[in-house]
Amino acid sequence: MNEQQQNEALKDLAEWGCDIQGALSRLLNSRDFYFRLLPSVLTEPSFDALNAALERKDVSGAFESAHTLKGVLGNLGLTPMYQEACGAVELLRAGTLEGVGAHYEALDRQRSFLKDVLERTAR
Repeated sequence: MNEQQQNEALKDLAEWGCDIQGALSRLLNSRDFYFRLLPSVLTEPSFDALNAALERKDVSGAFESAHTLKGVLGNLGLTPMYQEACGAVELLRAGTLEGVGAHYEALDRQRSFLKDVLERTAR
């Protein structure tokens, strides 16, 4: 991704509510490194693990997966997704699956939005 494409993606992400400056500061202010890491969110195994745990009604497994997602999303400054992961983690920490599915569905929609941003700006 060239500098112009990075600028477009950063603008879209900032407008979405992402903490770009916080993420970049955790990554030594390397935009190139940030954009090498960002696509990994799309294939992060914790998404599938969370879905599988929810289907099994496995609170402990769902908590572990949601907590992992929370860390990944927080480190990359993907605040809208991070907030959904936090919501799921808090419910699971309390020992309930009720409401977690809605957070997972929101995360899945947001992952699609992130994919669109990355694809659109890579053209």
